[in-house]
Amino acid sequence: MPRIDALITPQRLRVYPILLIVAGAVGLLAGSLARIIDPGTQGAFLPDYLAHWTGGRLLLDGADNLYDPAVQSELQGRELGAEVPLAWFVSLPVVAALYAPLALIPYNLSGILWFVLNAALLWWCFLGLRFLAPRLFQNRRTTVLLCALAAPPTFEALGSGQDSAFVLAVWLIGIRLFTHGYPGWAGAVLGLGFTKPQLVLVIPLVLLAVRSYKALAAFIVSVTAIAAASLALVGVDGIRQWTAALASPLYMTEVQEGQAWKMTGLPSLLQSLLPPEWGQAVAPILTLISLPIGAAVLLTVLLRHGATADTATVLIATLATSLTFSPHLATYDAVLFVPVAVYLLDRWPHPGLRVAVVLAFVLMWLVAPLHLAAGMSPWLSALDAPWSALPLAAIWVASLRALRSELPARRPR
Repeated sequence: MPRIDALITPQRLRVYPILLIVAGAVGLLAGSLARIIDPGTQGAFLPDYLAHWTGGRLLLDGADNLYDPAVQSELQGRELGAEVPLAWFVSLPVVAALYAPLALIPYNLSGILWFVLNAALLWWCFLGLRFLAPRLFQNRRTTVLLCALAAPPTFEALGSGQDSAFVLAVWLIGIRLFTHGYPGWAGAVLGLGFTKPQLVLVIPLVLLAVRSYKALAAFIVSVTAIAAASLALVGVDGIRQWTAALASPLYMTEVQEGQAWKMTGLPSLLQSLLPPEWGQAVAPILTLISLPIGAAVLLTVLLRHGATADTATVLIATLATSLTFSPHLATYDAVLFVPVAVYLLDRWPHPGLRVAVVLAFVLMWLVAPLHLAAGMSPWLSALDAPWSALPLAAIWVASLRALRSELPARRPR
């Protein structure tokens, strides 16, 4: 391990990210222009943002079937002037309301505006990592920012138009408020992450375990407000349509199974390694049990050793658990691993941790090439599994070790 770790030099951590940033930016620009000019052949510009824009547009139009794939597909084809793969809006109804102002603008112009806002928020989040890793930023600020910008989830979030930057900001602001002694405000802010429920469901259990009742109450108030707003927007029938969409065979087949190769969580890795004929039976089970299993492990460690850990360490471990065991964690949402890795590297720069971070970085960049290679022969099908889940799980284990004993901070190499 030390020999492998010796290959991770400061020079490599500067040069390679710069090359990846330049190549990624050129590819992102070229691909975006091609999609705007010819969506019928290249697909929609910012395809995941198209799903959110569609939800906002249908809500403005007063559509009764907000989650109907046929209704959404018809709107998208009409707006883009070409038949494109369905970008299915399956988020909470309140998310459609949040995107409604942007849905007043023609799609491509709206997408460009969203890209600028999304990039600015993501950059703000990366700059805000300083409070989690003061020593790293003092000694290696440029390296940290270059690596964060060059990370595959950054390009995936920007290129797909996902809202991962918003959830990242929610976690960072929540952790900062906690560490500055504002648990009520921290809980309220963290509750806003319920717009992507799978990324915050572990939080109330942790707040209860550490007896932060004020934060727990504020979290519940935020979640209740989001749920009430969704109910007010679409009524009981609309909520039923939303839950039915998430539980539908189409969602399980096209999303949970069909996109497992570009996920980064342990449930998706297990899903991709199982025989295809097991898919429809296993996917719903993994969806239901994965987060409870992760939460049980985290709570066990917390109840035994959490009393000596500071608040930031507890929340970082909570975030790592939420990501590692999320039943739906695509590459773009793996950008939330950045604060976990940065925090642990600042406090506990162990060689194994450094290797895990670099290995996850490399494997996520190789997702597309491995997917193409797997399609060439059934003998190569194992390459289609999201192997980055393994080093990311190692980072999660490191977060639990940080809970068990607050190790003295060492100067990072």
